Amino acid sequence: MIFSEKVVKSAQEKFDALLNKAGEVKKQEMLSAIAQAEKTETPDVMFAVKWLYANSPLSDMANYPFEMFLSCAQHGVFLRENSPFAKDVPEDIFLNYVMHIRINEEELCDCRKLFYNILADRVNNLSMHDAIIETNYWNAENVMYQLTDSRTISALGAYYSAYGRCGEESNFGVNVYRAIGIPARQIYTPRWAHCDDNHAWVEVYSDVEWHFLGACEPEEVLNKGWFTNASSRAMLIHSRCFGEISGEEIISKVGMTAFLNNLKLYAVTKKITVVVKDTQGNLVKDAQVSFGILNYSNIFNSAILLTDEKGEASLTCGLGSLNIHVKKGDIYCEKMIFTPDVDTVEIVLKNDVIENDVWKNFVAIAPKDQIVNGVKPTEEQKEFCQVKTNAANAKREQRVADMFDAEKARTVVDKYGYSEEIYNVLFESRSNLNNLIEFLSDEAFTPAEKEKIILTLSKKDRRDVDTDVLREALTLTKEYACENEDIFYKYIVCPRAFLEPLSKYRQFILDFFTDDQKAQFRANPKSVWKYINDNIGFDADIEYGQIVTLPIGALTVKNASLRSKRILFVAVCRTLGIASRMNPLNELAEYYSDGEFVTVEVLEKGNCTITFEKETEETWQYYPDFSIGLLVDGEYQTLELSEENWNGNELTISVTAGSYRVITDNRLPNGNLFASKYHFDIKDGETKHLKLQKYHANLSEMLDNFDLDEFKVYDENGNVVLGSEITKNKAVLMWLEEGREPTEHLLNEMLDQTEDFKETTADIVFIVKDKSALENAKVKLVLDTFPRIKVYYDSFVPNVETLARRMYVDPDKLPLVIVTTKELNAVYACSGYNVGSGDMIIKICSNF
Repeated sequence: MIFSEKVVKSAQEKFDALLNKAGEVKKQEMLSAIAQAEKTETPDVMFAVKWLYANSPLSDMANYPFEMFLSCAQHGVFLRENSPFAKDVPEDIFLNYVMHIRINEEELCDCRKLFYNILADRVNNLSMHDAIIETNYWNAENVMYQLTDSRTISALGAYYSAYGRCGEESNFGVNVYRAIGIPARQIYTPRWAHCDDNHAWVEVYSDVEWHFLGACEPEEVLNKGWFTNASSRAMLIHSRCFGEISGEEIISKVGMTAFLNNLKLYAVTKKITVVVKDTQGNLVKDAQVSFGILNYSNIFNSAILLTDEKGEASLTCGLGSLNIHVKKGDIYCEKMIFTPDVDTVEIVLKNDVIENDVWKNFVAIAPKDQIVNGVKPTEEQKEFCQVKTNAANAKREQRVADMFDAEKARTVVDKYGYSEEIYNVLFESRSNLNNLIEFLSDEAFTPAEKEKIILTLSKKDRRDVDTDVLREALTLTKEYACENEDIFYKYIVCPRAFLEPLSKYRQFILDFFTDDQKAQFRANPKSVWKYINDNIGFDADIEYGQIVTLPIGALTVKNASLRSKRILFVAVCRTLGIASRMNPLNELAEYYSDGEFVTVEVLEKGNCTITFEKETEETWQYYPDFSIGLLVDGEYQTLELSEENWNGNELTISVTAGSYRVITDNRLPNGNLFASKYHFDIKDGETKHLKLQKYHANLSEMLDNFDLDEFKVYDENGNVVLGSEITKNKAVLMWLEEGREPTEHLLNEMLDQTEDFKETTADIVFIVKDKSALENAKVKLVLDTFPRIKVYYDSFVPNVETLARRMYVDPDKLPLVIVTTKELNAVYACSGYNVGSGDMIIKICSNF
């Protein structure tokens, strides 16, 4: 065999143990499939199948067909034997990062052979380094970034859609690299320390070490991406591993999944050791130590460890602020630290003494950007990359254009009398167009039925839905049609309960339960929930909590998370004609009765009221401006208020009695947070009024120094002017989008502060795309008012994105304003619509 005896033995033991927990039906199904495959497959392939199952969540066995795992195993063995890239990598690297079918929480698919067949001739004769670079051009030819909902589409879904958010781009990219035999993994910063966001990208293994790159974002060098500077400011960067791996720092375990610490590749780090003792000075073993990052006005636990027999838990982290939370049993305490100041943190395990009803200010400091592993391409490499990237973008755009057949779409819409909304659905469906047209042409259902079910789906669903799911839903719910069509289609016919992959389940459910059970469920929907909880358990150790077990799988293996059970409840109810849903605010399982949705879950009554108050001129948003958490078992569980509605200056919510903590924060331009927290208790039936407030900073605390890379713009004669030239003196650089509101707003602020802008000693520089911008009435007025303004020209690509990313502002929003104090040294930036930008610019220029 091509695999070691140790790995084979371990995989067989884990596979057998998993089978014994999969339920008798699934166990026999798997044993039969394996026996059949053994007739034609090699021992190496059969080992690979078992290894994949042994190192995957039980939900993958429950949700996906055996043939998908067999295909992945076949291709993995083929790569190990034939790929110039996969032959010699260490065994654990190969198994986890070439052969493994799962990347993170995405929907699985059988894509590896397809991607290999497309790319093999293009890359197999290249060095591993060059193959990585070339493959990312192909990735860009096929997928680009676009914000979507939080369901992670499969790699094939992204490929056939030609776009995805960063988690989907990176999932696609990792699958592509694994398909050609190059070890790859998805990398995440769970929360940035310097801004309220997160990001995902790709690492590849080459020349016995890991390198990073942006998913579908080609460069001519490795260890470069728009996030290079940002990642150097991270407190933690991690990846997931589903199998056994050596030489990695494990920072958390979620079920059978390990979270690995990958920060050292990106940032200056240090090791922080937390030592936990009791009040008598004894070392405490198995205390839970959580390392938290303040982000979105909430403390996010980025790593969770247990103390060892020495009472210690250690973490490699960045040079910034961390919240250390320790608990064991009913005792808990926490402490905010600034990691550059400490190596060891000693915690005495005793309950914190909390001062209620008082705002307490604190500061969370983001690490400085200190790139440890970035590579700068040469000018020639930059120009070559831009040419190839432009070509890749053109190929992708043409591919997208070819996906849509306007004539076919218009024909089916007109023939059956569909609304214009259906035409727009078809336009958005990308490569799923023909499947949807075939469904819309299926005369087994009325046009109204087909239109209504399609309109219950999300935009993403329309790109990858199997239309047989829609046919089953319509066929098996006809007898339940009611006068309230909105309830009928949204909460009985619609196949989606939450963000799970869509699947057929209704016929299975009808066959699974007896007539007596189905009658009982229809008479009392709460009995569905009782059945689920009586018959389906949850073993977290063999699952990855981010993945749901689909309805058929849950009924078969009888193992499902709470979210999966709720999805199953909705599936059973809708199959039996009972309108049901998962509450969009709190995910509770509910059924429709007497004009309202009723939960089937036993909950504490929210008989208390909290009223948040604000000033008239203030704007407060739940995430990022404030959050509230309830103390449960020694930890604050953040409440979800995704649909908060302010009534004038008040926001009122219903809560249970208990101890609460409110956090507000003020994100400064330099990335630091000035934050406040407020603790209070609320008793049964009590109403609490709470005036929100923020901790404000002065100007000097808001700014930082950022070195800019050299960039080019052009003068009116087309001559190159370097960024270092236009920033020799103090300068305000403005990339303008004339005629658009955010730019107009900034120009109006300049006019409102005419005297201030005339008096500033800073050079004011307008940068526009071409001379036609100067014909805009507002631009002309400002130039006439301030004749000393310098004007340069720029295509905005790549300067706006590169410079905005460098300054940690949104590259997709104009105008982009950067204030520099000396050559290529920036202290402040903003992009898009920002009230008071003019005043801020003047204040900054006056202080330097």
